Amino acid sequence: MTSKYLGPIKRLGGIAIILFVFAFLFSVVGNAVFSAETLKGVFINSVPFIAAFIGILLLFILLIVLVAKRYNGKVPARCHSAIERTLVIGILAGVVFLFQPFSIVPYRYGFLLLLIATLSFILWSHVVPAGARLTFGLPPLGTRQHIVGAVAALVLVIVMSLGIISLNAPKEPYGIRDRVWNSYSADRKAEVASAAMADFSGVEIPFIIILSLFPAAIVYYAAREVTAEPRRDDFVAAVPTTGHAPLEA
Repeated sequence: MTSKYLGPIKRLGGIAIILFVFAFLFSVVGNAVFSAETLKGVFINSVPFIAAFIGILLLFILLIVLVAKRYNGKVPARCHSAIERTLVIGILAGVVFLFQPFSIVPYRYGFLLLLIATLSFILWSHVVPAGARLTFGLPPLGTRQHIVGAVAALVLVIVMSLGIISLNAPKEPYGIRDRVWNSYSADRKAEVASAAMADFSGVEIPFIIILSLFPAAIVYYAAREVTAEPRRDDFVAAVPTTGHAPLEA
């Protein structure tokens, strides 16, 4: 690990760890030192929360710093802008899902999509794409790159969809109170279970698949760029050392 990564990890990561330890110790010591009435106060309860929140914020800043140091000037503009557009679309879709009045399913996932897309956009916006001098003469993306990207994206869609479906599949008592559920007959229980599974299969599963397309698109752009052909030696030699790169014929 080079010093350019070690420095931020020591500073930001170290402060974050100190804040997490402080939040934990404050909660433990506070329960032993303060009275029950004092522990109900807003200030006492807010101290460990604020400390932990600042620690999480510092870890996110650390992630931004590390990603920027690793990828600044190395990601071609065609890939950088494509991922950036995908994140913007994810933000807009999250807002639409939250405020649409037609179904509760998009609302359930809308905030998570909006949060992840927003944080990812903040992170990605700190990555500077490669300049014209580094990308001049790059061969266009071919069929092989698109196939590799599509396969990687498809694998992610399948894995992510199956994972979310398994976690969110309807389970007893299907949102009904246990006391009420236990009072149902076997036929009534089977009817409720069938209706819940039909609604899950007809509404939620298709939406989960659509939702997984957002990270799959990012994987597609990244995978095709990783497998892209390098510049030819004659193009590298022809790149000017100053000024703008010449336009391709």
